[in-house]
Amino acid sequence: MAETEAMERLKLATSGALSTGLHTEQQLRDMVAALRPILAPAASDDEIDSMTRELIQRLQIDVDLGTAVTSEDFVSWLPERRGEIEWTRWKAYKQWLLQNDRPPKIVDKLGHLTDEILDLVGDPKAGGTWGRRGLVIGEVQSGKTGTYLGLFNKAADAGYRLIIVLAGSTESLRQQTQERLDEAFIGRDTRLIAQKGGQTNQHASKKFLGIGLLNETIADAQSMTTVMQDFRKSSLMASSITVSENTPSPYVFVLKKNKSVLNAVQDWLGQQAGASGRIDLPLLLLDDESDYASVNTADEDSPTAINAAIRGILAKFTRSSYIAFTATPFANIFIDHDHENDLFPRDYVYSLETPTNYVGATATFGTSDDVFEGGLMDVTDAEAYVPRQHKPNDSVPGLPPSLKLAIRTFFIATAVRDLRGHGGGRAMLVNVSRFKNVQRQVHELVEQYAVELRNAVEFHAADYAHGRPNAHLESIEETYVQVYSEVGFSWAQILDALWTSVADVRVTLVNSDRDKALIDQEMAWDKPPRMIAVGGDVLSRGLTLEGLTTSYFYRRAGAFDTLMQMARWFGYRDGYEDLTRLWITTDVADQFRFVDDAVRELRDDLAEMKAQRLTPADFGLAVKKHPESLLVTARNKMKAATTFKKSVSLGGRRIETVRLNGSDGSLSTNESAIKSLLADLGASAEPANRMNWPGWRGVAKSTIADYLDALVTDQGELIWTGENLQTFVRNAKSPSMQKWDVVLVNGKKTGAPDTSLGVSFHPPERTLSVSDGDVLRVSGASARLAGSTDVASLNFIPTKAREAAEAAFWDSRTWPEGKRPKNVPETAVYHCLPRPVLMLYPLRAKWKNSVTPLGFEHVDGHLVVATKIAIPGRHVNVNDTSTDAEYIINTVAQQGWLAQLEWGTDAD
Repeated sequence: MAETEAMERLKLATSGALSTGLHTEQQLRDMVAALRPILAPAASDDEIDSMTRELIQRLQIDVDLGTAVTSEDFVSWLPERRGEIEWTRWKAYKQWLLQNDRPPKIVDKLGHLTDEILDLVGDPKAGGTWGRRGLVIGEVQSGKTGTYLGLFNKAADAGYRLIIVLAGSTESLRQQTQERLDEAFIGRDTRLIAQKGGQTNQHASKKFLGIGLLNETIADAQSMTTVMQDFRKSSLMASSITVSENTPSPYVFVLKKNKSVLNAVQDWLGQQAGASGRIDLPLLLLDDESDYASVNTADEDSPTAINAAIRGILAKFTRSSYIAFTATPFANIFIDHDHENDLFPRDYVYSLETPTNYVGATATFGTSDDVFEGGLMDVTDAEAYVPRQHKPNDSVPGLPPSLKLAIRTFFIATAVRDLRGHGGGRAMLVNVSRFKNVQRQVHELVEQYAVELRNAVEFHAADYAHGRPNAHLESIEETYVQVYSEVGFSWAQILDALWTSVADVRVTLVNSDRDKALIDQEMAWDKPPRMIAVGGDVLSRGLTLEGLTTSYFYRRAGAFDTLMQMARWFGYRDGYEDLTRLWITTDVADQFRFVDDAVRELRDDLAEMKAQRLTPADFGLAVKKHPESLLVTARNKMKAATTFKKSVSLGGRRIETVRLNGSDGSLSTNESAIKSLLADLGASAEPANRMNWPGWRGVAKSTIADYLDALVTDQGELIWTGENLQTFVRNAKSPSMQKWDVVLVNGKKTGAPDTSLGVSFHPPERTLSVSDGDVLRVSGASARLAGSTDVASLNFIPTKAREAAEAAFWDSRTWPEGKRPKNVPETAVYHCLPRPVLMLYPLRAKWKNSVTPLGFEHVDGHLVVATKIAIPGRHVNVNDTSTDAEYIINTVAQQGWLAQLEWGTDAD
């Protein structure tokens, strides 16, 4: 034990040196050598080498500061007050992070970015009556909680005296957040706090924990909630505490987004306020996962209950600051920014960067232009077991073979991590339904199969190693060969380690019927848990699974503003990123890429807006006019069952059909449409690029509109819905939209050219996959019709203008090491286009493994017509309405879109 403590002291001392400017590997080794005789003289060379390698890996992790857009009236206050603030809590939190092996550079940068956010939040010592509203955009599982815990400590040091955290809509998420605050802000275990009735939880081992162990004097916050209980007006705490304007310690609430809870807090605050109706204390209210349940999606004159309760709480204070944290900002922007008291981030929007070791959507899936499938496992067999459109009372006949493969993979990954000497938990996620009854059945089947595998390992591994057959162990060995044969350990080593590794693996059901305390009790043991978590939306929103290596996700694609939240496989996987595997369908993986594209585009827009000194209102308008906002609006309006109008900006955007209607009749109709268009264009084609694709300049907008009118598209393609797009083209008033350029895209010039469309060309080949119904999706190396250079390479764009636009993109921002994109996004040069471009893709279908899917044999006899449009302009020119399209969306279209998506939470 003493040797272990000595090594920890050596590691902490070296980390401390790293945090003060030590940056090279050799300097680190020199520091270890200098401190070793003093702090860990008995440590072996192997122990020192292992610790040094770990520190070197941490040394290389870095993060950039974020990007902020602020209101015009923002005045920075923190630099002037910094010297007079005693940063006692922040120093303890920083020390606690370093003790818990956080990379020193990350801790140092966290100090800088929390300074930036605190400056935006507002000066708690400022007098008068004021309220600030802001938004922080992060990534799923990227450490947003660690960021706002740092912010809380600094905010309390600076003078904020009442802190409220809205921690999700389920008790399990609230409890998880309360535990984090106990450690990193309160400094005490709130399980020991007595509730009314006088009983305390005797199972908690210590009064102080986390930062409280480092400095007991700061563990004085008045926690109005505990791990065991949300806020109740009748609790002992609520009935015995009076909020004092002169309190030296902060009051803390960790609340569910629940109408009754928030109204109870509002009532209690009203009692505290007395006759004045307001409390003269600075309030910091942080809304975690703020896209969920906080946004006013009801009728404009009747805010949702949660939205109204949040606004009511803010109104109880003379000075308040509301800060929303989210990874998907679309819903937050759909707040009426003209309503003075609503939650629109009128004062600032701050985009967080992620550390270089973060594994997010881009690292997992690649982009739509550059697909990555390294750790992805295609699910093709689950439909017969859990159909995507299943009902709550459907029976689950068994586990798909792919899910059994995933469970075996998790067992092997657990053994590999043990062989590598890793500590911490091990987890697998299984999410195949939002219905609790189906979740229960899947849980039972997974548990049964896991028991069978464990029994085989426990009772037959030794005999199997000596040649005696066993079906389960054979399947595990086959999985090792298929998935993990390159991990650096032989099958004999894996087999020898398996029982120790998987003996304690438990299968746990996680949904809104299951209280976190019960789950914690099931998982209560002396070492970190090893679990297979089976659940639905509760499992997928906010709950952290330590050491998640294997995920099985078979769900219909959710609306893009909620889909990202389901990706619990994002996060930090230091030392085992090569072991992570995700079972998912190709169409849902594509949906993740498109969502990630949209969010990255918004982040890029934010950076450009900062350079142009634009405001959060400008950013909000850009989001509201983003084409993807159509779906958010449709969902919000669905209950009203009314047709609605919405303006979206198409300037500077690419619009393409990646979901294609694969019915025989639609394919024939589209072939006729493109053939008619090519006949209208005539023989006056010129080379459109260096590959000599046929191109036509200056085509009348009416010709383009006629083609779009004749085209049959899939109802899931939002922008192509109904007559909206062709109406926009036909009625365009802007001079830049009167004439179009058209390009017929060709593929590789192998074999005889195709003449079926009345012109001679070589059809481009694209790998297609089958989705719901008759839908065909473009897949393969790109989830789009083409890469990022097909428009940029056109002769129609002046060379100097294109080069200047590309140079401006590279100069406009910096990227952390390893995150610089390979190419300039093609939309970066769209403002150089002299005219809009219509690109025609008459595709020849290719199929995965060269096998035509059953029921789609007719596709092989057609050209599959896909279309891409590039509109001149820039995303961030929010006041330029020349490329705005008015969309009229009726209830049929709304139902068509939403029928293809899952939305809602776990249901019975």
